[in-house]
Amino acid sequence: MEDNILPKSLLCGLILSGGLSSRMGEEKRLIHYYGKTQEQYLFNLLTSYCSEVYVSINQNQATNLPHIRDVDLSMKSPIVGILSAFQHNPNTAWFVVACDMPFISEKTIEFLLQHQNTEKYATAFENPDEYFPEPLLTIYEPKVYQNLQEAVNQGKKSPMKVLQSLDIELIKDFDFQWIKNINTVEERTIIQRF
Repeated sequence: MEDNILPKSLLCGLILSGGLSSRMGEEKRLIHYYGKTQEQYLFNLLTSYCSEVYVSINQNQATNLPHIRDVDLSMKSPIVGILSAFQHNPNTAWFVVACDMPFISEKTIEFLLQHQNTEKYATAFENPDEYFPEPLLTIYEPKVYQNLQEAVNQGKKSPMKVLQSLDIELIKDFDFQWIKNINTVEERTIIQRF
C-alpha cells in the first residue's frame, strides 16, 4: 500500500448487492469469476484497505458476510444502499463498489485511494463514454450524507446526479475496464472465456 493512502480506520467498504439482477436471471453477487462468489471476492479485496466491510443487501436477501440491509423504502436504486451505509455510520468515508464489476482488483482500489480528495464530497471515475461520474465505484466522504438524504427525500434516485451536482474529485485517466458492469448472461459468457 502506498504511503499517501489514508489509514484504513477512516474508511469503510460497501459492496452494493441489493439489485434485482433481472437481466442476469440470478443474483450477480453470487456469480463466480475467481473461484468464489463476487461478493466474497470483493469483500476479501476491500478488507485489506478498510476498517470494516459490509455487503449491502435488500429486504429479501441473506448473506453470511457482515451486511447492511437497505432501509425500507419503495425506491429501488443503489442510492438506497449508500444511504443505508451512512445511516449505519455517518462519520466514515465509504468506499463503494458494485458487485457486477468483475474487473476491480487491488490496483483499482489503490488507484482510487491514491486519488482520494477528502476535502471534496466524493472521489469518482469519469465514465469515458457518457462523461458522468461513475457512482458505483466511488469513495463517498461523510459530508455527502446530507445531500444523499435530501435527494431521497425529494424522490430522486440517481446517485450519479447527486455527484454531478457537487464538488467532487473526478478521475479521467484510468483503466476504463475497471468500471465495466456485467449485466447479462451474454456479457458474462464472453468474459468467462478469458
